[in-house]
Amino acid sequence: MDKTGAKKGSFMDSLVALFKNVWLKRGVALLCWGYTGFLVWVAWLNFAYYLEFENSTPLFVLYVFVNIAALGLLIYTRRQVITHINVLVLPPIVFATFLLAFGNWYMILPPFCVLVAMFFICTANETLKTVLGTMYLLMYVVGGAAYITITLLMGRMTPTGVDLTLRDSSYEIMSSDENYRIVRYVDKPTGERRTASYYVEDVTEDIDIPFGIAKKVLGSGWVVTTKYTSRTDSPVSWVVRTVDGEKVEMLSVEGSIKENPYLAEGTTAVAEDEDGSSVQSSRAQSSNTSETAEDSAE
Repeated sequence: MDKTGAKKGSFMDSLVALFKNVWLKRGVALLCWGYTGFLVWVAWLNFAYYLEFENSTPLFVLYVFVNIAALGLLIYTRRQVITHINVLVLPPIVFATFLLAFGNWYMILPPFCVLVAMFFICTANETLKTVLGTMYLLMYVVGGAAYITITLLMGRMTPTGVDLTLRDSSYEIMSSDENYRIVRYVDKPTGERRTASYYVEDVTEDIDIPFGIAKKVLGSGWVVTTKYTSRTDSPVSWVVRTVDGEKVEMLSVEGSIKENPYLAEGTTAVAEDEDGSSVQSSRAQSSNTSETAEDSAE
């Protein structure tokens, strides 16, 4: 019994000593920066993508689990300077998610709870925590109030200039190579007038996420805004045309042919490069000519 008890005691002592090891805590503290990077990624997804979920419940459970696990690791390393810096950096990142995912509280509340808990639990300098805490509190209150006011007056805006809540999730027209899609945003009815805006998005830039997909909207190309009457409206479609001997997929917009916005940007960039190179070559040629003339004169 004594030997067994001694063995158990020595194992527990070794385990406790392992968890108290300062280098292990420092390593875990560095690992916790992965959680900070994860929150930056979440903010980026809400900024540049339209999130479409196949089943939101398992994703929410997974999201909560990640935040709880991160909270446990942060509490374990609460006395480490690396964790102090991490915790003091988190508020602006969570604030970005707060603004970009406003209304999607299931995405905002878990990291916000982790942030509030760690701000009180971590053993950083109390004066520094008080000063930064006051600044961050003002940031949340003033920034949140300003965002809500702007949203009420102008509606929610995204980098594409449209409100993602107005996106028609049932409307997508894919190109034949499935690299591009046409999407539609229908504005809220105002009297008898209602319009729909059509955009082209690059499918290759989409990101697969657990139980869903993030569809890239940042950089999408506007095609047309027209009167909307019903879900069957479809003034934009894909057509194939031959350009310089090559078949190119273009857009038929209310009977008129229009180039794919993504391909148009690429063509413009190539044309600018070619013009720049031709100007440079002509300048080089003129400089060589002048040098030759000077040599002859000498």
